[in-house]
Amino acid sequence: MVKGAGTILVDEIGAAVEALKSCVTPIFDANYNGEAELLGSAVLIEILGDAFLCTAKHVIDGNAKSTMYVDGPSKMEILEGNFYATAGLDAAVLKLTTDQIKMLRKYTPLPSDQIADPTEVFAARYANLVGFPETRNRKIYQQNKIKGLIYSVGGMVIESTLNKVRVSFNRKRNLDAKTRKRVQAPHPHGMSGGAMFGTPMNDATIKGKPNPKLIGIMTDYPSSSNEIFGPSTAIVMAIVRDAWGKAIPVRLQVPSVKTRLSVTGMAAPES
Repeated sequence: MVKGAGTILVDEIGAAVEALKSCVTPIFDANYNGEAELLGSAVLIEILGDAFLCTAKHVIDGNAKSTMYVDGPSKMEILEGNFYATAGLDAAVLKLTTDQIKMLRKYTPLPSDQIADPTEVFAARYANLVGFPETRNRKIYQQNKIKGLIYSVGGMVIESTLNKVRVSFNRKRNLDAKTRKRVQAPHPHGMSGGAMFGTPMNDATIKGKPNPKLIGIMTDYPSSSNEIFGPSTAIVMAIVRDAWGKAIPVRLQVPSVKTRLSVTGMAAPES
C-alpha cells in the first residue's frame, strides 16, 4: 500500500515523539483496599541540573487530603513535597529530590533543549498528546499496580499563546500516533497532566527531520468541543523561576509572564 505524503509526515513525527515519551509518568493514589488507582499523568523535565515533575493542578487538588503515589522501580512509592501553581492556570510543579529522582528512574526527565521556547510554541502546527488514560490502565488482576500503558494521539494546534495551547481532538475517532491505526479515543481521565509535544511545519519537518518539543501540559477536555488545552511551557518555566528562584535557560525566559503562586503539600499518610 502506497502511503500519502501526509501520512508519511505524521508517521515521522510520531516516531520522533516516541523517543521522548519516557518523560511522561503516571501518578496515582490507593483505594480503600490499598490498590493502585490512576489519578493522572505527569511530565518530568530537567532544568540546569534540577528535575521537576509537572502535572495538572486539578489532579493534585482532588487528592490534597489523601496520599499520592508514583511508579517506583518495583512498587508504588509515596510522593511527598510541595507543588507550586499559579492562580487561574491548571498546572502544578514539584521540584524532585535526589531520592525521588532515583525513585522515578524508570522514567527520563526531558532535557531543556526539548522544551519549546515561546517562538517554538507559536510555530507548532501539529501536536502529539501523550499520557496514561484510565481506560487502558486498570489495576492488574491480583497485583497492586496499574498496567502502565501510555497512549499518544495527534491533533492540529488551533491556538497558542504565552498562557495556553489548544489542540483539536476527535473524541469519536482518532489515529494512534505510533501505529497510525484508527482507534476509539480514550476516556480522557488519566491523561490530564500529560505532555503536549508540538511540531512546526517547516523545511526540516517536511524533509523528514521533525523535532517535536514540549509545548504545554494537558489539563482540560471541554465536553462541548473537540479539543484539548493546557498551559504552555512559558507558564511552567515561570512557576519554576518564581517558586524556587531557579535560573532558567536564556532561550526559555519570558519576563512578561507573571505568577501568583499557591502551594499544595503532599505528605505521607499518618501511621
